[in-house]
Amino acid sequence: EALCDNLNYRHRQAQYAGRASVALNTHILFKNREEIEAAVVLAVKRNALQVLIPKYGLEGPLYLPSDKFVYNEEEHVQICGDTVLKTFDELTVRLTLDSSNLQHRKLVFQLVTPYIPGVSYVKEDAADKKEEVEVVDITGSSKGEKKRKDTIDTKSKKKKSK
Repeated sequence: EALCDNLNYRHRQAQYAGRASVALNTHILFKNREEIEAAVVLAVKRNALQVLIPKYGLEGPLYLPSDKFVYNEEEHVQICGDTVLKTFDELTVRLTLDSSNLQHRKLVFQLVTPYIPGVSYVKEDAADKKEEVEVVDITGSSKGEKKRKDTIDTKSKKKKSK
């Protein structure tokens, strides 16, 4: 019996080590990175959807706000207006690493499509954002300082500063 207990203990510890290794490699992969990927709903729960991202083999909860979604216990669906989310539905989700608590980093899933106002993640287009920048000519021309205002793209500004 002592031999069986020791084998079971070692097996359990090996399982924990394997899971921790997968979690560490996942966190390293998604550190300072954001991915938008296809997902499949595995289960519908009262406050979340359990989703699988086939590309990475990841499974996790996609939390839904209770003020926008209504859970139907009989059919196991989440309803928000005209949108009904059920098992085996295909979604698009955003994957990021939540580092707000450094000791307990976790992978966060956010809904992208189907689009639900106030819930779905919307990517900000940096190309649409423009900044006004004051450019001063310091060549020392005789007419005094020339000033002009230019509108430049945020993307090109970031490229120049690198």
